[in-house]
Amino acid sequence: MKNSNPKIKACKLLCDPTRFEILSILLPQTEGMCVYEIADAVDMSHSATSHQLAKLEAHEVVSSYASGQTVCYRFREDSEIGGHVKQIITY
Repeated sequence: MKNSNPKIKACKLLCDPTRFEILSILLPQTEGMCVYEIADAVDMSHSATSHQLAKLEAHEVVSSYASGQTVCYRFREDSEIGGHVKQIITY
């Protein structure tokens, strides 16, 4: 994303309905969720879900961690964009 304004970046990330749904699901999860759980929740393939999560991770809105051989994600409130995303989703 070319614009450096974090509020605009947050809005651009959330304009995609899939990313909005993923973040809405991840936001209240204190321990995070694994890719297959997120994929089931948004009714998408593992591959498509991973693609969206990679984009969110690139913008520091989510972070990943390994749980055995599974990759899991959690929402990052501590990032500049993450704080704006939380405000928009919980508004």
